Amino acid sequence: MVSVIIVNWNGRQYLERCLNSIFSQTYKNIEVIVIDNNSTDDSVEFIKKQFPKVRLIRNNKNYGYTKANNIGIKISNGKYVAIINNDTEAEPDWIENLVNVISSDSNIGMCASKILLFDKRNLIDSAGMLMYPDGLAVCRGYLKEDKDSYNKEEEVLLPTACAALYRKDAVIDAGFFDEDYFAYCEDTDLGLRIRMLGYKCIYVPRARIYHYHSGTIKDLSLKIYLSERNRLFTVIKCYSFIDLIISFYYTFIRYAYYVYGAIKKLGLAKDFSEKEDGSAIFFILFKIYGSLILNIVKLLKKRLQILHNRRMRHKKIYRLPALFKINAMELALKRKMYI
Repeated sequence: MVSVIIVNWNGRQYLERCLNSIFSQTYKNIEVIVIDNNSTDDSVEFIKKQFPKVRLIRNNKNYGYTKANNIGIKISNGKYVAIINNDTEAEPDWIENLVNVISSDSNIGMCASKILLFDKRNLIDSAGMLMYPDGLAVCRGYLKEDKDSYNKEEEVLLPTACAALYRKDAVIDAGFFDEDYFAYCEDTDLGLRIRMLGYKCIYVPRARIYHYHSGTIKDLSLKIYLSERNRLFTVIKCYSFIDLIISFYYTFIRYAYYVYGAIKKLGLAKDFSEKEDGSAIFFILFKIYGSLILNIVKLLKKRLQILHNRRMRHKKIYRLPALFKINAMELALKRKMYI
């Protein structure tokens, strides 16, 4: 069985298309679990009326993406868990293609889908993940045309939890999603911890899905805050001491490219400055590093547990991001926002 877990927060406008695509799957041995984070629209009533087969859990508050997914995983019955955003539409053979791959090798702990933009279906949203040396993970192939280079089934570093399949046992052994993350980079953190248990990740291009990018959360400042804060949390928890120290050098280089991009009107910094007040970034950075200081003791305790549980040797673990890396120039100056 595959347990399909969908976290919803005020996503009524996306649910019909998403759920119809899941119930139309060629792979029939599934259960569908929707965890609603106390939506204030009519999401819950709609699901009850239109999709009575859904196992619906309604939280009494917005617990965020991480805790809500954990609730779904813990009550699921499947050998595999498919995590999928509510603002997506899956091709009918999406689950079947993922299951065919993950069940072929017990060393495969997770599979990445080919995720395309919903409104521009010739453009890639994600074909697995790449990682900058300071722990910032980004979507492989982002906004590039869907051509032959993304049609090869191959090992990638991690999947994005927008649409991924995991072995449930691997998720449990790795310790589930970290609920302190709330949202963003939670898939990077979980994926690295699953990797540290010795599993690999395979990109399955035949498993196609379409994504309304940023359909649920549209606050750019919040995204930057959570992404950068959670990236730091992951580095402290999962990196070796040497790589942890080196990561701050790479962060400085990345920030320098952002500053250059803001001056020259290039890349992500240009896009941010067009949508937000440039001075907002200083407040965001203050919040990020303030949160890091407040959580450092908790993070160090988690680090000890993660390192105790790992099954891969340090050298092999920390060679992985280098095999699937992105450089600072490409990250800061050549990528664009699509929100």
